[in-house]
Amino acid sequence: MTEADNFIASTKKLLLSVPLRVKILGLALGLILTLSFITIFLVRQELNQNIDHALREEAGLVAGELSYQARDLLLINDVFALNSLLRNMRKNRPDIRYIFVHNSRQQVLAHTFDNLFPMELMDQEPFPGGHQGPVTRRLKTSEGMIWDSHAEVFSGGDIFIRVGVKGDNLRRQLSSLTGTLVKMTGLVAGVGTVLSLFLSGLIAKPVTQLLSATREIRRGNYNVALPWEADDEIGKLIEGFGDMARSLQHAETDREDKERLQREFLQRVMAGQEGERKRIARELHDQTGQALASCMVELKLLEQATEGKALRQGIDRLKKSITSELEALHTLAMDLRPSVLDDLGLIPAIQMSVDRFRQRYATEIRLRFLGDMEERTDPCVETCIYRIIQESLTNMAKYAQASEASIFLERKTETIRGGIEDNGIGFDHETIDAAKSMGIYGMRERIQLLGGKFAINSEHGLGTMISFEIPVAPRVCHEKN
Repeated sequence: MTEADNFIASTKKLLLSVPLRVKILGLALGLILTLSFITIFLVRQELNQNIDHALREEAGLVAGELSYQARDLLLINDVFALNSLLRNMRKNRPDIRYIFVHNSRQQVLAHTFDNLFPMELMDQEPFPGGHQGPVTRRLKTSEGMIWDSHAEVFSGGDIFIRVGVKGDNLRRQLSSLTGTLVKMTGLVAGVGTVLSLFLSGLIAKPVTQLLSATREIRRGNYNVALPWEADDEIGKLIEGFGDMARSLQHAETDREDKERLQREFLQRVMAGQEGERKRIARELHDQTGQALASCMVELKLLEQATEGKALRQGIDRLKKSITSELEALHTLAMDLRPSVLDDLGLIPAIQMSVDRFRQRYATEIRLRFLGDMEERTDPCVETCIYRIIQESLTNMAKYAQASEASIFLERKTETIRGGIEDNGIGFDHETIDAAKSMGIYGMRERIQLLGGKFAINSEHGLGTMISFEIPVAPRVCHEKN
């Protein structure tokens, strides 16, 4: 990067770091001063040109006028009257610096100077001859630029009159006008500064409020109020910022509620796991332990038996006890996780679970499967669908009081769609407390973790409909076949 690029970058950074109020004030003053100085420059330049034109015209007119008036006085050689004529003309016209009459031999016959005649005027380049009227040109003297007009008193003669016009009075008027314009520029700049400060205050105040509100939101305080009644761009910006703050507040509230529900759900899951472990431990201790103790007693009796009949009866009792305990262990394993789900797949596991439900409760359940449901899919998907149907059947048995229900599954190319419907008493799912309905919350969380959709529709007296749709290949799965 060159030095010029570095300078531009540093300048840009400096300008961007300036406060907004200073930027607005600088912009207003810059525009006012720039326009004012350009106007003053153009006006002064135009007036200078007009003054030069007027001085040139005045020098030529005075020279021509005096050439006629001095002719008679020169004929009678009245030098005193000629000097009086020249001095009166200079007195009546303040812009005239000098008037003098000379001959072709550079001898001065009359002049208006109070002291000695400045011979440098005679040393100037000679005027071109052969002109009928006055000839005017610009001379550079020790007093500045002077418009000098030269005219012949007698046609073809050797006596000439010269008039020098400087225009100090007009220059002073121009300087006075320029000073007035500069003062007016200062006044306008002062008024512009006050208006700019007022306007920048109107603009910077809401921006400062927005900045403060942004900092409060960054700290986590979403309850910020930004009063603004204007219907301009800033007002719309503040209105949009307020809507965004409210949306963030709602999102934060939803996030906190979801985290709370997740914590409660996790606590419920952990409590459920501990309860399930206690139940399994109790059943293993009470039922399986007692069965094994009974088997030990029977074995001791068999050891002591001497007759064949008593031996056969003991063996029969031992077989029944072992068979009963095997069935209890099988039921316990099925309650935890059916092996058929891992061995045979989702459909056999659902059919087995529905058959067991029919045996326990007087509820007619219809199954309908569409698409290629026999094909094995992701284990996470199979577990999710099985647990949703299992939870739905559990809720149906506890609360629904349904006599009929239907379960359907449909496999598409990329998703599996399903639903569980019953004719139970129903409930108002919009007002239900999620913290008290962890079963529904757990079903929804299972679906969402796999990137699916979950919906529940229920009304009092009209039953309940649970529907879901899960991708065949979810993004994340932690189960293995």
